[in-house]
Amino acid sequence: MNLKIYNISKRVSPFTPASTEGDFISNTSKIFNENKIDVRVFLPRYGYISERKYILREVIRLKEISVKLNNEELISSVKSAFIPDSRVQVYFNIYPEFYKEVTKQVTSNYQLPKNSNVFDTYLMYCFAALNTLERLYWQPDVILCYNWHTAIIPVLLKTVFKDHEWFAKTKVVSVLSSDEPYYSFPEDGLKKFHIEDTKSLIDPTDLLQAALTHSDAVIQINSKKDNKLDELLKKKKITEVLSSKKEHNKIFNINTSNNNIEFWGPIAKELYEFLDSL
Repeated sequence: MNLKIYNISKRVSPFTPASTEGDFISNTSKIFNENKIDVRVFLPRYGYISERKYILREVIRLKEISVKLNNEELISSVKSAFIPDSRVQVYFNIYPEFYKEVTKQVTSNYQLPKNSNVFDTYLMYCFAALNTLERLYWQPDVILCYNWHTAIIPVLLKTVFKDHEWFAKTKVVSVLSSDEPYYSFPEDGLKKFHIEDTKSLIDPTDLLQAALTHSDAVIQINSKKDNKLDELLKKKKITEVLSSKKEHNKIFNINTSNNNIEFWGPIAKELYEFLDSL
């Protein structure tokens, strides 16, 4: 039985500007799909992503995805498309009031967002990514969460959703790409979304520690010599968590932007074998 794999990310090539994370997801997913492996992707539909160019289509059962914010209920929707030249399904979360704040600069230059709404955007998106699954009647075997934007998901799955039958057999993996600095969420934003123990999550080191602790495995994607995670990964509380993962800590060195299958084929095979061993 092939694994069902769910990528939750803020960047996927070619919908967003080129990145290690986006290329990794796009290329490995294409190879998985060609090998009849059920892999799907969840991505915000930023204002700069053309619905006409990528042929985004409505999904009737995903027209109303609910997320609680303070005492209100946010209702977003999901449209689907395919990664070009493949049948890899991408679910785009539609919520213009939030995603218009996320520019190409934020998604490609890895700058700390200055508008506080950006933090709320990624928190809302994390909840929507999980809430979408039941509407799809699809239970992934593995959820891959990328960088700080989705770091709250491993925490949610092992705390808030720990008794939720839908996720009972799902493994969650934290994926860190070296070209992405690690930020965290402000406490007031976390409180808006009813996330408990917020004080232990507002520092980047603490958020990373929590995400790694609650993950079943860790993947590191290294692409450059100027690793933007170096200092953070050397901190004692982080090295201790990584050490505790032992064989469930995998490193991929991506030294090319080549999309050739000869390069990505072995990486996809190694990735699948790693996930299948969890």
